[in-house]
Amino acid sequence: MKLKIVQVPLPIEIVEILKDKSGRETIKDALSDAVYHYINCPLANRIETNVKISKMRGRKPHYLKDFVD
Repeated sequence: MKLKIVQVPLPIEIVEILKDKSGRETIKDALSDAVYHYINCPLANRIETNVKISKMRGRKPHYLKDFVD
């Protein structure tokens, strides 16, 4: 299995709620449980969310020119 390290900004309140609901002590374990649950949950596909995507600043890499405006 290949692993990918990712970072995402989350409000500390959300992280604490996630830790409480998952019963895990570390943020890493709580996020891991949440991601695996989201992937395996049959109800997860029915939830629509709006994600705010910030525009890239500065010079764009040439391989992203077709994907990022």
